[in-house]
Amino acid sequence: MNALTSAPTPSPRRRYGGVLPEERQRLRRAKLIEGAIEVFGTKGFHAATVREVCVAAHLTERYFYESFKTLPQLFMATYGELRDQLMARTLAVLKEAEPTPLGMLEPAIRVFLEFIRDDPRRGRIMLVDSLGVNDEVAALSGATARDYSNMMRQHLHLLVPDARADEVNLDLLADGMIGLNVLLAARWMQDGFAEPLDKVVRTNLLPYQGLLTLMA
Repeated sequence: MNALTSAPTPSPRRRYGGVLPEERQRLRRAKLIEGAIEVFGTKGFHAATVREVCVAAHLTERYFYESFKTLPQLFMATYGELRDQLMARTLAVLKEAEPTPLGMLEPAIRVFLEFIRDDPRRGRIMLVDSLGVNDEVAALSGATARDYSNMMRQHLHLLVPDARADEVNLDLLADGMIGLNVLLAARWMQDGFAEPLDKVVRTNLLPYQGLLTLMA
């Protein structure tokens, strides 16, 4: 008999409830990230355990190790998911914003503040715990800051006239402004979001408005 015709036919992947295995794994991974948002965002990373994350995700521990080797690896995935959500919201509001430097900065700052106010767990993960997990998480946090710094630099080029651009280092200024925004948001969160959102947005915008006046 021809070897080609006698070779066994590969078994099809088994579906459960009409769902392929890789899709089930993807869904379990997403549930673990949701569980991590709850546990990391309420207890903090350093007080969390694999068991607690699995309980929050309604999964057994064996499914944790199906997708992640360690809690720091899960933290990176969780931080990355929140970063992607925030960036998507930021880009969406910028599409509708007034095409001026301050007109685009205001909604970008507002959506960032709303993102942490509407779910403080996000703020704890992104603004507090991300600074003290490990070097990989710190690098991811730094890359996120650079992404926003690059966006900020484009606005600063418009705020600072060409005739005075050589007087300042816009790269340093962009990094500093992002740092200001993050620290202000972290302080607002630590104070229980007591100040009204509109007031916090105006406070955040004040340095940019001052820059525009100073450099005119």
